[in-house]
Amino acid sequence: MDEILNEQEGMGEGSSYATPFNVDLFGSKPKNFFTEYTNRVLALPESVRNILMDPSTAEFIEENLGPSFGLNKDQKAEATRIIRDVLLGDISINEMAGKISENLGIDSAVAYQIQSKIVNELFASVIGDLKNMQKGLSPQKSLEPPQQYRPPVRSGPPQYIPPPLRNQEPPVSPGNVVDLRNQK
Repeated sequence: MDEILNEQEGMGEGSSYATPFNVDLFGSKPKNFFTEYTNRVLALPESVRNILMDPSTAEFIEENLGPSFGLNKDQKAEATRIIRDVLLGDISINEMAGKISENLGIDSAVAYQIQSKIVNELFASVIGDLKNMQKGLSPQKSLEPPQQYRPPVRSGPPQYIPPPLRNQEPPVSPGNVVDLRNQK
């Protein structure tokens, strides 16, 4: 655990950007936060862990993503947190655009563009690992679309209503049909 923290402090030299790993790491935290957080990070596939901790990820956010979409300092910090949450498996890739729109306070069309840039440029090398990690997420967080709605099955035989004869008016239920033919 100390090695990871020391590594992150060493990476901070020459770069003032926060990585997804350390964006919220320092400050007041519960007593066992560092141990639990470090254990979660160590349990990640190495490729995912590298993106989480690599200073080039912070540079991508600050120097590429931020200027491309005109993001301010707070919005870039929120984008860093969202990337961290995806890499840790707390949110799925499919939920990213919604989180980006909500947390950065931007239009959903722009949020989808940001998501696309992150997935295609930052996550490209680890997309398989991310999908494998997210298979174990709860149903609302899975990558699979929700099951289609199936209406309840009616009990009893269906009621048959014979078609009207050509010279006969169709049957009308006066309680829920407006007769537009006989209005004057």
